Formats: sequence, structure tokens, C-alpha cells
Amino acid sequence: MKRLLISHIADPDGIMPVILTDLVFDDYDYKLLEAKDVDEYMKESMQNDTFSQYDEIIITDLSFSVSVADMINNSPLKDKIHLFDHHEGALELNAYPFAKVISEQNSKRESGTTIYYNYLLNNYDNAIIRKKCVKDMVELVRVGDTWDTSSPLFLESRNLGALLANYGILKFISKYTSFLRESDTFYFDATEKTILEIDERRKDEYIENLKDKVIIRDVQDYKVGFVFAEQYRSEVGNTLANYYKNEVDLIAVINLNRSLSFRSLDDKADVNAFASLFNGKGHIHAAGAPIPLGFNEHLIDYLIDMIRK
Repeated sequence: MKRLLISHIADPDGIMPVILTDLVFDDYDYKLLEAKDVDEYMKESMQNDTFSQYDEIIITDLSFSVSVADMINNSPLKDKIHLFDHHEGALELNAYPFAKVISEQNSKRESGTTIYYNYLLNNYDNAIIRKKCVKDMVELVRVGDTWDTSSPLFLESRNLGALLANYGILKFISKYTSFLRESDTFYFDATEKTILEIDERRKDEYIENLKDKVIIRDVQDYKVGFVFAEQYRSEVGNTLANYYKNEVDLIAVINLNRSLSFRSLDDKADVNAFASLFNGKGHIHAAGAPIPLGFNEHLIDYLIDMIRK
């Protein structure tokens, strides 16, 4: 039985399902996507009959539009697909039999990884994924992805994200697939601790240099602090949201090479609702959206116009 995993390329919550899949299944492929590319990928794959070579298609930490869901629901593909997501903006997909979207349960915010992990536990008799080290790593991913600052694992969860950024996706997958097979407890080794110490200093300097680069604008009923940043998306957003808590309702982090990220504190702004203005989705305090079509081209044109003037 051959499977295809489609997951989010951006963070540990998208990468951990690849590791879990490797621990459980022998024959699989995986495809990592940005959230903005899921609809197009699904449509093209259906048109090109790409999915016919797979017996099961698993989608984690991502969702598609209702129009794509309707296409799937009206095709034989509906019996192959299992979608596991946690973003509030995707809850409407629960109307379809192939989708399981859970934003929160048992007073805990869910991640795509935890929903997929529970599915594997309930449906496959696999000793490896029942190991404590696997369970602990799944929880670290959840805590980091939902920014659960109340958890005693919060700092460790952020370190896991830092290691992904330092290792890169392929090495991260390879490293932790082997580690979870061989280990009983989860820990960071001496080399990783050194990497994390260096990264922490680099991150603090990076964010400190951004504090005077926030541009505040009124957007509808919100006061928004805009900042350009390509690294430490969550840390930048949350740190600056706290730093500017008396001046803005939310922080919008613009990564020209990837996406928009939105962060807020307390209940000052529902950033899931704000992200929907940009065709994005997420949670009340954390959300994302694609870079608007043509945005980078407009910036380049603006620079050229400045030269001409």
C-alpha cells in the first residue's frame, strides 16, 4: 500500500508528520507545500491523475478551499484522502467525511501533528510511535506551534524550531527519524545545546535591531505594526507585539520570500479574522497569509520610479 503525505513546509508542525509517517509506513512519498499553493497543487494533481498511483493521501497542517473540497467529494478521490488540520479558518471542512479539523480540545490548542499522531495511534499497532520519546516530541511540536507559554516545555519547544532552522528540513527529518527509532527519552545533545546557545544570541540581536523598524498604520479598525523580517517569525511577532502593546493591536511580519505572519497578545485583536483579509487563516493570536500576488513586483516598480524621479 503506497501513501502520499502532503504537509506544510514552514515549521516543525509541518515537518514532524513526515517523521511520523516514516516511523509507521514503509512505502510513501511526501510533498511539502506553502499554504498558498495547496489548491493549485490539488487541482493539477487531480487533472494529471497524479494521485492514481497512491492508495492513501494524507494531508497535515494544511487545508484547501471549499471549492477543492467539493471537487474531491464528487470524485473517487474522497475515499483516499485524510486531512488533519488545526487552523480555525479550516473548520468548515469538517462538513466533508475526509477532513478532521480540530482547533482545540480538552482545553488545549491542537496542532496538525497531534491530530495526525492520534490518528496513527488509534489505527496502527506500531510500537515505535508509542515510545515516550515520540510522544514527548509530538508535544513539543504542539506547544511551539500553538505558542503555549503556560507549558513548562515552551522553551524546549522553541529550541526544536531553532534546530529545524539550523539543520534544514532534510537533515532534521533524517536526524530525528533515526533518533526516535534508537532512543527512549527525548533530549538535546551537547552539539545541539551549543548550536542553540549561538542561535539564542543571534535571535536576540536580530529582534533588538527590529524594534525601531516597526511602521504603524491604521487598517480598518486595527492599529497594525508592520515589520520586514525573514527569520524567527514567531519570536519577532510575539516580542514586538509585547514591546508595542500600548501602541498597536497586532504585529504583521512581512517575509517577502515566503508569507505574511500576524501576532497579537491577549484579546486585543483576532488575527485569524485579520488574516482573512489577505486570504489567510490561523488562530486568534497567531495566523498567516500568502504574500499578495504582485506585491514584490510593485515594490520593485516603486524603487524604479524613485530613481526616475
